Amino acid sequence: MVAMLRRPVWKLFLKLRGRDFDRQYNEAKKLDIQKNVEDLLLHAYAKVPHYGILFKKINLVKNSKLDTSRFREIPILTKETIREHYKELVSEDYTLRGFFLNFSGGSTGEPLTFIQDRLCLKWTNATNKYYYENIIGVHEDSAKKVLLWGSERDIFEGSIGFKAKAFNFLTNTVFLNTFRMTEADMERYVRVINSCKPEIIRGYAGSLYEISSFIERKKISVYTPNVIVSAAETLRDDFRQKIETIFGTKVYDFYGSREVNGIAGECKNGLMHIFMFNNYVEVLDNKNQEVKQGENGKVVLTSLHNYSMPLIRFEIGDTAILGPYRCKCGNTLPTLKKVTGRITDHFIRKDGTVIHGEYFTHLFYQKDWVEAFRVIQEDYKKIRIMIVLRDKLVNEPEKRDIEEKIKLVMGKDCKVVWEVVDEIPKTKSGKYLYTESLLAR
Repeated sequence: MVAMLRRPVWKLFLKLRGRDFDRQYNEAKKLDIQKNVEDLLLHAYAKVPHYGILFKKINLVKNSKLDTSRFREIPILTKETIREHYKELVSEDYTLRGFFLNFSGGSTGEPLTFIQDRLCLKWTNATNKYYYENIIGVHEDSAKKVLLWGSERDIFEGSIGFKAKAFNFLTNTVFLNTFRMTEADMERYVRVINSCKPEIIRGYAGSLYEISSFIERKKISVYTPNVIVSAAETLRDDFRQKIETIFGTKVYDFYGSREVNGIAGECKNGLMHIFMFNNYVEVLDNKNQEVKQGENGKVVLTSLHNYSMPLIRFEIGDTAILGPYRCKCGNTLPTLKKVTGRITDHFIRKDGTVIHGEYFTHLFYQKDWVEAFRVIQEDYKKIRIMIVLRDKLVNEPEKRDIEEKIKLVMGKDCKVVWEVVDEIPKTKSGKYLYTESLLAR
C-alpha cells in the first residue's frame, strides 16, 4: 500500500512546487531540436547583454529574424569568459524564473558559479526520464534504486535530515554516501543492496568499481539489479568489466555535468545517444571544426533550456569520440561513440601533441601490486605517479616497464617520479582522478 502511494504523492509534490515536468517530457519525445535552438538564441539576443552585442557583430539576427546559418560563427564560450563577463551573461528577467545558484569546479581550476532556473530543472528531470524509459527501457521514477554517490549536495541541494529522508522515500531511493568508504562501510552497503534488492543501482564509476573490487576480494555475494548506471566520472574499460562481472548485469554509461545536466546516455548497443533536445552538442577539433565520425574532439554544447544564464557554444572541458548519426537500437538521436574524459585527463607534449589519458591508465591494468594510482603531468618532461601499494612491495620489472612506456610517448628525457602514499585523495565531491595534466588547466 505504501509503495503504491509513493509515485502519486511525489507527482503531487512536484506539481505543488511548480516542478512537474510532464510537458517537457512530451516535448522531448518530439525531438523538435531546431525550434529549441532558435527560441534560445532569440531570447539571448533580446534579454542577455553579452549575446545582444555579440549577435549584432556577426549579423546573427537581422530585422528580428534569425540567420541560423551563422550559428557556428558564435565564438566558443570558455569558463574564463564566464568569469570575466558573468553579469553580462545573466538574463535581464532571471529573477522571474525561479532561479538558483549552482557551482562546478572539482579538483582543478577555480570553481565556476552559474545560474539555473525552474525550467532548466524541469528539463533535467524530463531528460533523465527520457533516457531511462526510451533508451534503456526502465521506469526509473517508480523503480527501487540504490544510489552510490559522492556528495548529498548533488541531490538535496546541500540539505540533509528530514528533506533528504523525504526525497529518498518518495523516489524509492536508498542513498549510500561514497565520499569516503571504509571496508566496514562497503560491507554495510553490500548488506543494504542485498536487503532492498534494487532494480537500479546508480553511482560514480569509481565508487561502483571500488565496491566491486571489495566484493571480489572478500568473496561475498551481491544482489543482481536489472541495470547499473555509471555517471559523473569517465567509465574506464577495466571498470566496466569488473562491475559487470561482479554484479552480473550490464553497466550503462550516463554523461552529464553540473553546468548543463544530461548530455548523453548509453544504449544497449554501446553507443551514447546525445540528448539534443536538452543540449545541442558539437564535437570539434583544435581549430573548432567538426570532427568526423570516429574522431576524438572537444565537447562544445549549448544548453537549450537555461534561459536565466544561457551557455551558448560552451567548451565544457570534456573530450569525446563522435559516433554514427544513427544507431541500430532504433533511437533516432545522434551518438557519441565514447566519452574519453576531461581535457585535463590528457597529457600534452611540447610540440602540441595530445596523449590520451587512457594510455596511462592502461599501463596499470592487471598490476596486482597496485592498489590505487594517479598519474600527474607536472611539466612537459616530468610525470609524477602517486601509488598505493597492495602489499607494500613493488614489482620492479613491471615498474621499469611502465616507465619505459611513458617515455615512449612523452620522450626519452621525460623524468618519471614515483610517490608511495597511503591514500589517493578524491575530489571535493568524492570523485577519483586517475590522470591529471597541470598543463591543461
